[in-house]
Amino acid sequence: MTLYPHPSPLSQLIRSETVVSGHRSLYCFHYDGCLDVAVKHDWDSWSCEKCPLFQAEAGPRDHANSFANDRRGA
Repeated sequence: MTLYPHPSPLSQLIRSETVVSGHRSLYCFHYDGCLDVAVKHDWDSWSCEKCPLFQAEAGPRDHANSFANDRRGA
């Protein structure tokens, strides 16, 4: 079974960095694509909570700079 990213709209804005991790998987390989979906649909805010990949994704990489460069080619 293949899992696909599935962002969903939120009714309220996320205003605190401490709350973001409960709604979004910032280190997910698909984060940029989900952000694009949210922008395309003009969502004020969005969440990864209903996405089947939300709990499956790994945490932060060892070096932020290498992580940013890894994603550049995606």
